[in-house]
Amino acid sequence: MADKFAAAVKNWAEKTEIKQTAVLHGSLRDLDEEIAQNTPVISGNTQNSRAVSTLGPPPIDWTTKKFRDPSDTINNAIAGVEVGQTVWLGFRAPWAHKLEPKYAMVRLAAQRWSQIVDAVAGRIRGK
Repeated sequence: MADKFAAAVKNWAEKTEIKQTAVLHGSLRDLDEEIAQNTPVISGNTQNSRAVSTLGPPPIDWTTKKFRDPSDTINNAIAGVEVGQTVWLGFRAPWAHKLEPKYAMVRLAAQRWSQIVDAVAGRIRGK
């Protein structure tokens, strides 16, 4: 009887961890998408300078003039994030930091973090 209970608890814990990770990854992807939507588009280069880091704020890249679509890089970085780990989303383009006070690309998205997590959790619960 005790073995069955222990196995059930272990199974529940594993499923919970999987769902927590799915909510975290989905929420980070949606947060990045919201940041991209808040970013003004002139040439698309500012949006393309988006980055995700677990080591600290994304470093400013002073040498790159034309940034490539970061979607694959961002998805790969998010896929490696573990529950409890700190994650930074930001821009590598130096001029993006000058746009933030006017357009609040990151701040507006960050203010919606709770709603983003709730929405993703609801989608996962609904599966």
